[in-house]
Amino acid sequence: MDPNQKNAMTILKAMVEGSRRRGNGDVIKRLTNLEFDEINEAVPCLEEMGLVKTLPGRKKLRYEFFNVTLSSASYQYYNDHFGKIESIE
Repeated sequence: MDPNQKNAMTILKAMVEGSRRRGNGDVIKRLTNLEFDEINEAVPCLEEMGLVKTLPGRKKLRYEFFNVTLSSASYQYYNDHFGKIESIE
């Protein structure tokens, strides 16, 4: 698995396990301890897989997005690959 995909899975796991349906870059950084560039490179992987939706930011200070929202597919992906979770709504 390439580093961007590994970091993408780290972000997905942290958001699901932390019950964070939506978060900005700073929230993701606190949950994962990833660096800004690692987050910026990993989030598009999740978006391409249909696991998150991003809201673009007005200014690109540290992150390429304003926030990230988990899609319903992300919870199914987590269940299929990492373990069972209860419904998070």
